[in-house]
Amino acid sequence: MKRRELTEIQQRVLLFLLENNGSAFRDISDKTESNPNAIKKAIDELMELGLVYDKREDTFPRRRLIFLTDYGKEVAKKLKEIVSIIEESAKHPQKPSVEV
Repeated sequence: MKRRELTEIQQRVLLFLLENNGSAFRDISDKTESNPNAIKKAIDELMELGLVYDKREDTFPRRRLIFLTDYGKEVAKKLKEIVSIIEESAKHPQKPSVEV
């Protein structure tokens, strides 16, 4: 099985959708302050990984809405935990221990 790492933009999309599931493509691009082409590529790759899916609205303007799958929610929650740990450790840096 090919090892996959999430890009920074993919991570931003997952974290955004965790709080805003079912968002329109344009909203994701605007709120994550990312290039629309990069967001499209990230979403397509996340779809291939089974982390997100899209659905068109039933009524005009039939926007493309992006949702986390159940698996995507699990991954996004773990990612949020990791980000929180990193942010917390940045607030309280520890001196590296040196063993002699």
